[in-house]
Amino acid sequence: MFDRAKRLLGYVPLYIALQRGVGADRLRYRCLDEANLGPGDCVIDIGCGPAYYFPRIPAGVRYFGFDTDPNYIEYARKRWGDRGDFRCEIYAEEHVTELPQADVILLLGLLHHLSDEHCRQLLDLTSRALTPNGVVISVDPCFEPNQGRISRWMSRNDRGEYVREIPAFTTLAQEAFADVDGDVVDDATRIPSSHWMMRMRKPVAH
Repeated sequence: MFDRAKRLLGYVPLYIALQRGVGADRLRYRCLDEANLGPGDCVIDIGCGPAYYFPRIPAGVRYFGFDTDPNYIEYARKRWGDRGDFRCEIYAEEHVTELPQADVILLLGLLHHLSDEHCRQLLDLTSRALTPNGVVISVDPCFEPNQGRISRWMSRNDRGEYVREIPAFTTLAQEAFADVDGDVVDDATRIPSSHWMMRMRKPVAH
């Protein structure tokens, strides 16, 4: 069943329709509002998918999107390729020095798909890719004390294998960043669900 669902979500129009149907687009728009992007800023979007939210990114922003699904990247290139650099690659060590330092790095719905060790590796990379005043913004389903039964069910049954409690997300981030805070977002999606939107600044010296 999981393989069948994965194949269906590989059909980009269906994936986008589902995202908008449950309100996940509004969650991503809130993250973009938090980023407060302006012309001349550099953004690295890791796990960008088809980047259906790209129209919310202001003109003049230097944008680099990474995803490992070729269907998603092909869609993004056809729609937005004249305004962004979309790569069907895993964001890795070589990109830290190849690309400009980023004012904003987006990890939208990504960390709950990664083990603790893979989170550490990615957050270390992003901490070295930021400008001195840059920020990493992530958002993921979470477990939190005030969520209702439907929200908890949604977190427990998410496709991501590593949905965490908020302190677990924060502890991982604090290994790479000296300034970590966030907000529980429980009013963005149409189905009751709790997400942890985290802001990470001031990379820890290596």
